[in-house]
Amino acid sequence: MSMTKFSLVILTVLNDKSAKTPSSALSVSQIIELMGEKRRKSYSTTFRHLLNMAELGYVKRGLDDGLALTYFISESGELFCKANY
Repeated sequence: MSMTKFSLVILTVLNDKSAKTPSSALSVSQIIELMGEKRRKSYSTTFRHLLNMAELGYVKRGLDDGLALTYFISESGELFCKANY
């Protein structure tokens, strides 16, 4: 899967909330909550997009928060975000 507009929304949330290190990473639920209501999608769709962006190197797994997986934006994700938003 390639990058989508929704992927860019996710990157923007991570970038705007300074989720740039494993310890400042956000969970999928936190990412969804921080999106505008019109831009939100389901948990599974958001998770699928995060997995795709992790494969592409735009996000990385952060430290687990209890049972929740967390993600933060990588340097290449920041560059992609700045170039496309």
